[in-house]
Amino acid sequence: MKCRIFYLFFLGFLLNQLSGFAQNRQIDSLQQRLQLTKLDSNRVIILDSIAYAYSLSQPAKGILVAQEAADLAQKIGYTDGILKSLQFMANSYNNQGDYNKALEIFLKQLAFSEKSNNAYNMAFSLMNIGIIYTQQADYTHALPYYLKSDSIIKSNKITKLEYFSYQNLGDIYDRLNQNDSAYTYYNKAFQKANEKNDSYLIAASNIGLGNCLVKKTNYIEGKQAYQLARIQLKQVKDDDLFCEATLNLAKLYLKTRQSDSALYMAWQIPFYAGKDKFPNRIKDQTAFLSDYYKSIQQNDSALYYLEQFNLISEAINSQEKVKLFQEKTFQESLRQATLEEEKIKEAAERAQQLQLLLMGIFIPLFFLITLLLSKRKVPAKLIKTLGIISLLLFFEYLTLLLHPIVAELTHHTPVLELLIFVCIAALLIPTHHRVERWLLEKLTHSQNKPKEVGLKIKQSKLTLKNPGHENL
Repeated sequence: MKCRIFYLFFLGFLLNQLSGFAQNRQIDSLQQRLQLTKLDSNRVIILDSIAYAYSLSQPAKGILVAQEAADLAQKIGYTDGILKSLQFMANSYNNQGDYNKALEIFLKQLAFSEKSNNAYNMAFSLMNIGIIYTQQADYTHALPYYLKSDSIIKSNKITKLEYFSYQNLGDIYDRLNQNDSAYTYYNKAFQKANEKNDSYLIAASNIGLGNCLVKKTNYIEGKQAYQLARIQLKQVKDDDLFCEATLNLAKLYLKTRQSDSALYMAWQIPFYAGKDKFPNRIKDQTAFLSDYYKSIQQNDSALYYLEQFNLISEAINSQEKVKLFQEKTFQESLRQATLEEEKIKEAAERAQQLQLLLMGIFIPLFFLITLLLSKRKVPAKLIKTLGIISLLLFFEYLTLLLHPIVAELTHHTPVLELLIFVCIAALLIPTHHRVERWLLEKLTHSQNKPKEVGLKIKQSKLTLKNPGHENL
């Protein structure tokens, strides 16, 4: 039996490693796409995808990537990008067990949503806050946030969030031991998940339904629900929720006196939770192992795992203090980096403004030189060429000045920018031709006029001279 269990443990570990390799390939692929993407909304979307991938397995990296995405989204004025980046950042903090920081970010997300008066974002933010309170076992605070979110979803018919509302209400009623209400909402969530054909959502609903079925002592269907959830979660590579489904299944096996299966399930958790990824899952595992050995009357082992539970709890508390210190250090580094970036940006803006100023001075000077030359004995072709160049510089300068304004109005949307510049060109090109003809006429007329006057004077002298000669 021991050899068989060891073999199964090894197989579980191997599968986890292969899952990790697949996820690394996905992240590598996203990072390659990121290198080819400019500083626009597409880059924010890719960064958010990377942050989401990291939030499931490497939350610390997820925080850094989500922060970068949020900064870029704020820089280009991409509202949806800011909200999503905050979401993934809070998720990563949450997966690390830093609930206070996660709650802080979700409250910031809610304030941002209320300011923009976006019903979808408000409902989503309220839901997230309820989740944090739920994880802190503060169910009396969590339920009002869920109900308020559900009210906004129903009144605004936000179908995209219906599943999540049902799932969260099922979870909170499950924790409040209101099993009938919990089962009703979990079942609604399960139906919505099947409509979406989403493996992750179906798995989460299966865990909830499994909990309700076990409370109803329907152990066979409860076990099937947990097992289906584990298969689906392994496919979508959600290690955190996979640990929850595995622990619930271990508890069910212990309840039904299948000790070997219970122990096997419990020992799978460290392979997926890791040492640093999800410490709370390891803490839950040690608590279970203490109960397990107590149930089979191995008090020494039960005491050992109880001590391990206390040590891990203390370590998590200590880690939270270290995280708080590291967070402050990280925020200061981020602040310094932001200041440095702002200095570089200001220097670039000053250089650009200086160039525009110099061009603004040069174009009138160039035109003035052209006017002065037109008063001199200079070939007409040269005057025409200089006049055309003056006008081209002036109209291109206008386009250059208008480009940032158009880009800001259209939020860097290429199609809209193209349409606006086509309209501007339709106005400027005819104007350019009319002004060009008028200017060239003036310049060449002013150059030719003195020559005509000189010829008339010479002719008048000859006319006066001939009569005098005849009289003599």
